[in-house]
Amino acid sequence: MADFLTIDVYYDTVRRTPARRRSLRAALAGRPSGLRAHTINYANTGTFTVVPRPVGTCLLLAWESPDAAHAAWRGPLGAALGGPGDFRLDGEVARARTEHGHDRWHGWRPDDGGAAPIAKAEPMVVLVHGVVRRRYLTTFLRDNVHAASRARHHPGHRGSIDVHATPPFEHTSISIWSTRRAAQDFAYQPGGHAPAMRRAREQDTHVTGVYLQVRPLASTGSLGISEPALPELPAAER
Repeated sequence: MADFLTIDVYYDTVRRTPARRRSLRAALAGRPSGLRAHTINYANTGTFTVVPRPVGTCLLLAWESPDAAHAAWRGPLGAALGGPGDFRLDGEVARARTEHGHDRWHGWRPDDGGAAPIAKAEPMVVLVHGVVRRRYLTTFLRDNVHAASRARHHPGHRGSIDVHATPPFEHTSISIWSTRRAAQDFAYQPGGHAPAMRRAREQDTHVTGVYLQVRPLASTGSLGISEPALPELPAAER
């Protein structure tokens, strides 16, 4: 069975963020049943602004099933839930690819087993994780500025965020797209993100690379834009 993901972004001040991270770690200390992996990392606006601005904390949890996730959120984990303005999304890993056979995201190897491909007209969440080689840092940062500008102005962009643990070398982008077609237009068409992707492959700029296509099943709130990311979906269950 494909991994089920819950993504929560807590919009906290810089001063409040350490306390938030401590409360989340405490809630997960007992490792809820069915939890495959988790990451608690800092979040910023680096996916759509040239100068990143801290926004708080991103909690991404990978579960064996939706039932396991819902049960955990009704337990101690629910006590760490943020406020009504925070972002929440549930989704299924529909496609998982790694750049090298051994690549992981903080120890997690995503599983897309049994998931149906996302249709071109379906909304899609894209998760890209990479650890850049030091000698290619300037190249990566230059490409990232270009990609951020293109994403912000793309009509299919429905919000995004940058997640990091060891900046500036380790980054994860989570972006939401109105359709898979729109995401592919941004990624592959001339003038989009294609030159950066081609350069990363040809020069092997990253030590680690993980790419996910996620089918969003429920969504609450916005992620870097002024309106709800996916208002046509039911609210995320927490």
